[in-house]
Amino acid sequence: MTRQFLTHHASTNFSKSILKNATMFFKKKKESPTDLLSEPREQHYVFAHQGVRQACVDNPLQFFSLMASEEQKPYLAWMWDVCAKYVKNPSKELSVDDVVVTTCRMGPYPAVILRMPEPRAVAEVHYIAAVLMVNGENELPQEDVGIRYFTLECGINLDGTPRTVFCEWTDDDAHLNFGDGPQADVDAFAHAVAGKLSA
Repeated sequence: MTRQFLTHHASTNFSKSILKNATMFFKKKKESPTDLLSEPREQHYVFAHQGVRQACVDNPLQFFSLMASEEQKPYLAWMWDVCAKYVKNPSKELSVDDVVVTTCRMGPYPAVILRMPEPRAVAEVHYIAAVLMVNGENELPQEDVGIRYFTLECGINLDGTPRTVFCEWTDDDAHLNFGDGPQADVDAFAHAVAGKLSA
């Protein structure tokens, strides 16, 4: 299955999209407290904000199917390696083995939550939530089913203390910032996402 997926996906726009967006964020230098890096590690940022999201958009049903299967780890490793090819400085301290996956439902919607390696810079991500926008209780998913894609990001207050920032990427590549997020905990994050889905 993974080999078939990789062959199929080689002809999609996944890699092109990663290349297009990989350096967008890194033109700005950021000031941050001494315990944080001055800017995000490229691979951490690109994987969370671009790689996983692009895989969801390209083929949502395939993404959710693979993430709930025994092919999950090779699939994640493939995405991680693709992202590494399109950043200037792949981080040797980061590993896809540190990405932890939780599959669940948020109300009637199937969801996948990824815990990222611990963020060390503003805009690096604690958690990702991809939500398949189909009522899994009484609907058969269509090929053009949509997703919603949320992130819980590392941030800092004006006084330099840490905070989380709750965000969502939209279908038209807009990055919505909802302000202060919950604590960096899978249950708290899932609760915040469920609240947005029902709003």
